[in-house]
Amino acid sequence: MEEVCDAHFTKCYNVHMISTSHVLGGTAIALAVKQPALAIPLAFLSHFVFDAIPHWDYGDKAGTPLWWKIWFMDGIGSGLALLLVALADPQLAWVTVASGFSAELPDFFWVYYLRAGKPDWWFFRFHKWIQWSETPRGLYYELGYLAMLIVINVWLLAR
Repeated sequence: MEEVCDAHFTKCYNVHMISTSHVLGGTAIALAVKQPALAIPLAFLSHFVFDAIPHWDYGDKAGTPLWWKIWFMDGIGSGLALLLVALADPQLAWVTVASGFSAELPDFFWVYYLRAGKPDWWFFRFHKWIQWSETPRGLYYELGYLAMLIVINVWLLAR
């Protein structure tokens, strides 16, 4: 499993799945459930379901110019997805944004992991273990369910 490194490449952690997939999974849950008390925790748990599905490893070694370009575009895609879904349904905007963020939140915990000296906690062990298939060919799977998530979000917004 390839790792992502901090800006100085002194500490590394794993966060390769396209975050836009996580975010759109979270927004779809919010649009389907419409109840914040249920949607936000379900979106958080969806992160691990998506990580268990074969997915991409960003296609290059962590920290290379190509890797950073992909990471940057993925961040823009995630933010754009949150914005567009929130604007499309203003009544549920805060729930969709919170659920989209919640679905990506487990990857933000890697920052704590680095800052705390890589603690051997069950959460981090589980999060590494669940990502059993992170390969270049995982891109095809991930693009497939990314497309499905876009369609599901559009369908949920249209109904």
